Amino acid sequence: MALKKRKIQGIWSSRWTFLAAATGLVVSLGNFWRTPQELGQNGGGAYLIAYVACLFFIMLPIAVAEVRIAVRARGNPVHAIDQLAHYAKASKHWSLVTQIASIAALLLAANYSIVSGWLLAYVAKMATGVMDAASLDLVAGEFQDLLAAPDVMSFWQRIFLVLAIALSALNVVRGMAAVLRVLLPVMLLVLLGLLYYGYALGDFQSALSWMFELRVQDLSWRGGFSALQHAFYTLSIGTGALMAYGAYFPSGRSVTRQLIALAVFDTAVLIIAGVAILALVFDQHIVSGSGPALLFISLPFSFGNLVFGDIAGTAFYVLLFILALTTVVALMEPVVAYLVERWGLMRWSAALLVGSLVFLVGDLSISSMQASSGMRWLSRSLMEWLDILAANVLLPLTAWCFVLFAGWRVPKRVYGVRDGWFEGVFFWLWQALLRYIAPPAVLTVLVVGLYLRVTS
Repeated sequence: MALKKRKIQGIWSSRWTFLAAATGLVVSLGNFWRTPQELGQNGGGAYLIAYVACLFFIMLPIAVAEVRIAVRARGNPVHAIDQLAHYAKASKHWSLVTQIASIAALLLAANYSIVSGWLLAYVAKMATGVMDAASLDLVAGEFQDLLAAPDVMSFWQRIFLVLAIALSALNVVRGMAAVLRVLLPVMLLVLLGLLYYGYALGDFQSALSWMFELRVQDLSWRGGFSALQHAFYTLSIGTGALMAYGAYFPSGRSVTRQLIALAVFDTAVLIIAGVAILALVFDQHIVSGSGPALLFISLPFSFGNLVFGDIAGTAFYVLLFILALTTVVALMEPVVAYLVERWGLMRWSAALLVGSLVFLVGDLSISSMQASSGMRWLSRSLMEWLDILAANVLLPLTAWCFVLFAGWRVPKRVYGVRDGWFEGVFFWLWQALLRYIAPPAVLTVLVVGLYLRVTS
């Protein structure tokens, strides 16, 4: 029985376009505001080794399965799983996995759009010199004032989503691909400029020691789990976004090589960003913190007290804005592609509909952040609960179900394995990792991650 392929959205003109699009998806804010500190606090080089091992031997095989299935089906994630389940004579309910994954991706996009609005606000703050020679208390006060102003957050979120909808509405081949090929080099140039800036003006040696000194005794079980968890999130496993982009992957190209290149590139960005950021913060002799505290307090203070800090800071937040924009567009893509291919909507109307849903959920989340809001339960806002639901429940749950489907239900011939002893050995190793290593690892991300998040 042949698969019913759909090519409504088109095919990327080259594998480099896919790499640019996938890079915009996987290089996320976690590489900037969480992982560098986690790396330093959990053994430096020991954590990095654990992270790379989890990335290449557990999560990369899952990503390869996602893209290979998408290439074979040539359709949105829901269509791809539905057709493969029918082809393999498996239950039609397997397509529920990608349907739930698409919902989780939209919830993440909603929360991401709020943080992206903060980034736009800080582009304006850095460009206008608000942080110049500011004290740490003043910088912290600026961020608290932003969080206490829902109207201001909604304003910046609206601007961001207008841009995200505009990019998502572009034709995949002639529009989005061209923009992504421009944005990736811009991102690289800014990142390398930031690295040089950190080298010239920051405490570069302390940052290198903090991140790369091999301290095995500092790598606890929580540190090892953190490495596994970040490896899971870095390839956006469970969102369906990589599968959605994989449907446009050009024929006759090696999926595995492209995804290895993607994983290497993402790791390089993590290292460069971590060294540059920590060098600047360590030079100011302050506690760097992690998450929003690092991104919106420690770093603005550091930029504000360095030569040409306003220029470097503006470029840095523009870089993060570009990354956030491409990430949100990728998270919207599974649903946009489904609406176009299944229901025949014009791409611009599908992007507008999906973007409106993201805005509505994000607007509710912004309202819930206020202390007087009725959308708070157990001292957590709606935004926090949606993040727990999407990131700690739905993503690892759908990823676990997908791994079982891809490893045990999809026939070998679907993956397009060529004859030959080398290809046979490689496929055997890949399938063994997918069947026996990935399922318990992803289940660990689900169970342990949810426990730590809820009890923290």
